[in-house]
Amino acid sequence: MNPKIRSNFRHPLKDNGYADTTELEIIWKRRVFYVQILLFAILFLLIGRAFQLQILKHSYYLKKAKERAVATYIIRAPRGEIITLDGVAVATNRAVFQLYLDPESIEGEEEEVLMKLSKILREDFGQLKERYYFAKKRYFGRVLLKRDLSWDEVSKILVRQYYLPGVIVEVEAERYYPYGEAYFHLLGYVARIDRSEYLKLKDKGYSPEDYIGKSGVERLFEEYLRGENGRIEVERDAQGRLGKVLDRVPPKAGKDLIISVNHKLQMRAYELLKDKRGAIVALSTKDGSLLALVSSPSVDPNKYLTGFSPEEWKVLMSDPKKPFLNRAIQPYPPGSTFKIVTALAGLQSGAIRDTKSSVFCSGSFPFGQKVFRCWKRKGHGSVDFFKAIAQSCDVYFYNLGLKLDIDFLAKVARSLGLGYPTGLGFPDEKPGIIPDRAWKKKRFKEDWYAGESIVVAIGQGYVTATPIQMAKAYLVLANGGYKYKVSVAREVRDKNGTVLKRFEPILEERVSINPQHLSWLHEGLKQVVEIGTGKSARVPGLQVYGKTGTAQVVSLERKRANLEHHAWFVSFAGNGSIDIVTSVLVEHGGHGGQAAAPLAGELYRAYYGLPSQRKPKEKEGAEEETLEETPLEPLLNLPPVEERGAQ
Repeated sequence: MNPKIRSNFRHPLKDNGYADTTELEIIWKRRVFYVQILLFAILFLLIGRAFQLQILKHSYYLKKAKERAVATYIIRAPRGEIITLDGVAVATNRAVFQLYLDPESIEGEEEEVLMKLSKILREDFGQLKERYYFAKKRYFGRVLLKRDLSWDEVSKILVRQYYLPGVIVEVEAERYYPYGEAYFHLLGYVARIDRSEYLKLKDKGYSPEDYIGKSGVERLFEEYLRGENGRIEVERDAQGRLGKVLDRVPPKAGKDLIISVNHKLQMRAYELLKDKRGAIVALSTKDGSLLALVSSPSVDPNKYLTGFSPEEWKVLMSDPKKPFLNRAIQPYPPGSTFKIVTALAGLQSGAIRDTKSSVFCSGSFPFGQKVFRCWKRKGHGSVDFFKAIAQSCDVYFYNLGLKLDIDFLAKVARSLGLGYPTGLGFPDEKPGIIPDRAWKKKRFKEDWYAGESIVVAIGQGYVTATPIQMAKAYLVLANGGYKYKVSVAREVRDKNGTVLKRFEPILEERVSINPQHLSWLHEGLKQVVEIGTGKSARVPGLQVYGKTGTAQVVSLERKRANLEHHAWFVSFAGNGSIDIVTSVLVEHGGHGGQAAAPLAGELYRAYYGLPSQRKPKEKEGAEEETLEETPLEPLLNLPPVEERGAQ
């Protein structure tokens, strides 16, 4: 630069107005300074970003990287076995080959892979594709495309594994019910967790591929039966093909559950109800534990794992016999089995002062402008307390019903456990109905009428109870007033047999019953079996106490379908001591003494190891008296059904 020009520039910091450096040098230095600041800022940002990636989010990005390079799958834990008290495994596991597809590994190639599999498995491509997309939409995680592969199918898939990205064959422990339908309504079933269930349970350690208890004992004791899943990590290349196993954590099996059920009794109950509609429940008088529970018709719980075909499912869902319905915990009119409750209320209220006071039964009972008929058209003649129970005389209990306050009768019924769930714990158990003034006022906004008490006294009208409730009520009478919560679980054990938890009996209350009254009730129930309507339940060498019942079916339904009334027999038995209570209901069975009582006798023979006396194609329990089909006239303010006597 020319020295003359340079000397003309003023330095902004010099007092004399001239600088030793030029303005271009100043501009240059400023630019260098700004560039340095920019470089330092960029460097700082790069260091910060590197710190964030490498330190703060190291685990997150490592996981993402591993997800791309490593496939992690769960190994489902075997469920604990369910074992009866006499040592029979009624829910266990078996090893099967399962074919899974990993949607992430075959994204965009689904149809190509499915086409290859359809040729290997010799299945229709359209059906395989439909099954895959349906499962993918419904469930998270891998898709179970086919279960229980044959060894031939497994070998064909394994030798072509390189060309089948996302295809996994695993050996798993699958739930198995060796006795199928016999235990369906008691044990329930397991099925794969669905999307909504998974979202609720994922915080409890459930995976999208878990199978959970959906009903029955399987659902009730899910926390003990489910195990702890393992996992396996497998190397995966860019094409989604699986390579070597990198890590494997074995699963931990669930705990075994010991239940109070007597297997021999359960199977006998199932055989007796086969081809019928109804329920059988048996309880131990000692602690209220469940000895048997069968509902018929039934469903094979293994089908929830093997899968229902669309045709099978449609048939089951449209079946008028309702095989999915657990009849043991559904309410029915108890019919004359309720008369023992009415008798107890009569004794406790003073309406019955002694067993010799009698009522004359002419076969009918006029009340106002109505006439209520006894099941025996010709009448029973002079009837005392014991004869009324033994012969199930309706007229005797019509008279007693008028003497009883309905609120007191309801109180006595509830003290025996009627009107409430039994404590078994099944969420679909119904409480039944024990009506009183307050109930009717709330339900119908009407007062209670004396005529309604007449019908309730014989177990008809508004009153309903489940077979398991009736068994619990008679249990209280059988053991002297001890009302236990009905239970099914005894112990939880690990695979080494170590007891981890014991379930103790739960005594709900001690019902106060006068010993004399109890003795009279036992005598009446004894005469039912020895000389009365329940003679077909007799078992040589055993003392059986019971009550027959024939509960009405709604008249319109009955006439339309030509249906018989429901047959009941509720009883208890023992040899020296009373050990067992049973409740037998046969839907549309007709006469309780003919259809239900013989089944109870067979149950007691099975329980006590006595030979069966049941003959094929024999008309069971034929009585000297047959049920008269004479309906009662409808009562004012009752539902529009024909009310009638019930034996």
